[in-house]
Formats: sequence, structure tokens, C-alpha cells
Amino acid sequence: MRTGDTTGLTPKSSTLTPKMEPPGKRGQKMGAPPGLPLLRVPSAPVCVLAVLLGLHVRGLRCAPFRVLGAAQPVTAALGEDVVLPCGLSPGQDAGAMEVRWFRSRFSVYVHLRHGGRDRFSSQLPEYQGRTELLEEGIPAGNVSLRLLRARLSDEGQYQCLVKDGSFYEEATLELRVAVSGSSPLLSVQGYQDGGILVGCRARGWYPRPEVLWRDSRGRPLPSLTETHAQDPDGFFEVEKSIVIARGGGGAASCAVRSTRLPQEKDSALSISDLVFPRDSPWKVALVATVATCSLSLVAFLFFIFRLRAQHGAELEKRDREIRLLDAEIRKGAAELRWRDTIVPLEEVHVTLDAATAHPQLILSPCGRRVRRGDARLGVPDTPARFDTYHCVLGQEGFTSGRLFWEVDVGAGEGGVWALGVARESVKRKGWINPAPQDGILALFHCGGKFWALTSPDHTALEPPQTPHTIRVYLDFEGQRVTFFDADSRAALFAFPLSPLRGERLRPWFRVGPIAQLSLRGPPDPPRAPSVEEPLIPSCFSLPGGLRAPKGGG
Repeated sequence: MRTGDTTGLTPKSSTLTPKMEPPGKRGQKMGAPPGLPLLRVPSAPVCVLAVLLGLHVRGLRCAPFRVLGAAQPVTAALGEDVVLPCGLSPGQDAGAMEVRWFRSRFSVYVHLRHGGRDRFSSQLPEYQGRTELLEEGIPAGNVSLRLLRARLSDEGQYQCLVKDGSFYEEATLELRVAVSGSSPLLSVQGYQDGGILVGCRARGWYPRPEVLWRDSRGRPLPSLTETHAQDPDGFFEVEKSIVIARGGGGAASCAVRSTRLPQEKDSALSISDLVFPRDSPWKVALVATVATCSLSLVAFLFFIFRLRAQHGAELEKRDREIRLLDAEIRKGAAELRWRDTIVPLEEVHVTLDAATAHPQLILSPCGRRVRRGDARLGVPDTPARFDTYHCVLGQEGFTSGRLFWEVDVGAGEGGVWALGVARESVKRKGWINPAPQDGILALFHCGGKFWALTSPDHTALEPPQTPHTIRVYLDFEGQRVTFFDADSRAALFAFPLSPLRGERLRPWFRVGPIAQLSLRGPPDPPRAPSVEEPLIPSCFSLPGGLRAPKGGG
């Protein structure tokens, strides 16, 4: 019974039972000096006192019940379920009683049943989902606890407390956890004292097991050395060595036995008399060396054969992958040829939409080049304009067909840029996450490296050569957008169009420091310029504020 840490619980009256003294010492307890006669007490008060004492003792014995646990420690194997026994005596229905299983602290419990159901608000975290009462036994007073998947940390004392109204009783029991580890590993360690030194090692046991060496008749053999160690998880490794002498038959066995579970694991070995030394130990060393070399040779040959088998399997796997890839390429090429015959491929010439450009982006007059300036331009902040991310959209929008456009991204490793397609309702204000779920399918370049802006992680790309011109191939029929190196015609990456389905799509560009993107335009119509007309496109401004003359003469 506990009274110090149980709020609202009253001590049982049984703790007040007086301790009776031996008859020969009662006089000394009452204060009579040694050697003097005891004082005589009138018989009537003695009778009254005896009656009252009898009634009090009888009242103490009227406790509603007692709580009984296991007299001996309960042992559980690691990872297995175990039942911690606890019950009422005499047996009675405990359905309306409070049943509390706890360890060192009363307030945080292992398991609590109150008001006819289990409570888990203050249950210890390490026991969550691992405890249950034996419901079928509660009407008979059985409040045993089933603990699932026993751990080493579960080892220790448990309190089983049952409370009915203001009366309570508790019992203490101990749980021990045991682990049966590996079988003993025997090793010949060399020559010593005219015999062979043999070691026996086992790992992963708990608690520390017993290690026994026996001869061929089962008699114990004296050990030479014995060591043990405990790893960070609490498991023990033990090793015990003996010297096997000539004349004992050369046979011995090592057994590792659990001190808590009825489990024992053993291994045996037999050593030929030829191995034992006669006049000098060099023969043993020679035999041991030959045996070691033989084992090493066998192990080496086994490793070579296994490596060859693995290499053959890897080559066969690569051949299968190459055949599958070739089949996919052929299938894709056939599909493209079929689509070319059904739906024509159209080249479009994209221009930039200045109304959507970030204020720090500088567009050429013809709307085909964009770079990032050092300061923000004095442009109006409209709902269509990007205000934080340095982006701009294309003027054109698409909902069907098979079309492509090309973008010159320049040479070298400098510049930060991204390009692709976006749905028309893409976010314009604040920071943007350029990802498929936010309506953007694009490639990204920084420091000479390329990524596809997939989610949740970007996909690194390794093109065979650095692209100078990117072709964006938008295929509504095949429901994908593919990026190509326009010079080598090598595919860089393909996105499915499903995240952008149902909306008008527009070209999307992001321009970072140093970068400059140029959109391919239609070829100029052939014409003969006049003498006064400079040979430059009209979308480029002349330096120094010069203007091209309007005509001849």
C-alpha cells in the first residue's frame, strides 16, 4: 500500500494492527523495574479492555479485498508478450473500481482503468499502444496486465493498485527481460602450455549468460580466461577460453546458457592428435598456417566465383535495360511519326508581355530579349505584373495543337535563368514556388548545371553538351511538354501536362543575374535596302540616339 503519493486515498485500517510482545517481557514494556513484582490490575477493566481490543482486531480483518501479485519475478523474452499477474482476494467484480499500474511515479502510469474504461492521457510514452488489461477476467477480480513486445527498458518493479471508493490495496511485482543471443562461435587461437588454446564467443545475450566448457563425456572443463562486455544497447558479449590437452580425445563443447530462460545453445569441436605438438611448437604453427592458407584460398576462390556471377547478372540486367530503352525509343519515334501525319507540328514565334514583367526586367523594343537590370523601373504595379520573383510571361497563349518555340540562352556557365510554360492564372505577387503543383513546368540553370523543377525535389540533368538554344515542345495531343537541345536535338526532360490541365498556357521566363534570354523570331522578308537605310532589324535601337532615315532622297 502507498500513501505518500496518492491524493485522496486513505490508509487501510489493517496497518494499525498492534504487534504482540512475548509474555515474558510485557512487564518491562509497561515500565516495571527488573526484579519487582508487576502491579495487579483489577479483573473487570482487563476484561473490558480485552473485549474492545478483540472488536478492534475483528474490524481490521473486515477489509473488502486484498491485492495479490506474483511472489516470484516474472520473466519475459525480448520482443514477446508477457502477462503481469494481479488479482483480488477474495475474487469480486472489479469493473467499477480504479485499476492503476505504475512504476516509480503514481501520476504518470503504465496503464489506468477508471470509470469502467481505459484512460491514456498521462500514460508513459514508452508504453503507448503496448498495454491492455485482461478484460475477460475483470468480473472475477483478475486485473492482470498484458504487456506487448517486451523491451529491455521494461525491466524493473511494477505497482498494481486497485481502489474502491476510499479503500485501496496494491501489490508489487518484478519484471525481468531476457534475450537469447547467438550460438557460441569456436575459434582455435594457437598453441599454449603443450595444448591448443580454443576460444568460445557469443553475442547479443541479456542478462550476462553462463558459459560452460565440457569434455566429450559432458564433464566440466576448467577455463583459462573469461571476459565479457556490454554494448550501448545493453546486450552482453562473453568469451571463455580453455586449453585442450593431448590425451583427452581432442573433443570439447561450449554451451551458453541463459540465467533466466530455459534456453541453452552449444557448439562442439574435435581436434586431431596430429595437431598437438610433440617435441616443438613449430609443427602446430605449420599445421595452423597450412590450414589458414587453405581456408583463405577457398574463401578467395569463392569470392572470385561470386564476383563473376554478380558481374554476369549485372551485364544481363544492363542488356535488358538497353533493350527496353531501345524499344521505348522506337515506340516513341513511331508515335511521333504517327502524330506528324495526323496533327502538324507548328513553330510559333513568342514575344514577351511587358505588362507582366517584373519592374527590374529590361525588355527589348521588339519584345524578344530580356535581361535583369540593377534598379526597378517606374512601371505601374498592376495585378498582372510579377512584383517579387523576376519573371515575365509570353504574349501568346495556347490551348491545343503541337507547337514549339526556341530560346537562345547564351554560352558559358554564367547566369541564372529558368524557362518553360505556366498556366495563365499563375501567381504574380509575392514569392513563387516554381513547381508543377503551382502551375509551372520549367528547366532551371545556375553555374553551368541544369535541373528540372520537379517536386518535392529538383531533378538534376546531365546533358551531353551545354545547350546554347533550348527548344520548348508543347504537345497537347500527347499531354506533355518536352525540352530539347535545339542544336543536338537531344531531349533534356519531359513533364506531363496533367498539373496544368484545363487552362490556357503561356510561355514563362525567369531571369537572374548576368543572364540574358533571346527568343527566336521569324526570318525577315527578303528586300533590297536603300542606300540610306541601315542594315539592322527595326526592333534594335541605334546607339547614340541616332535614327534610321525613312527613305531615299
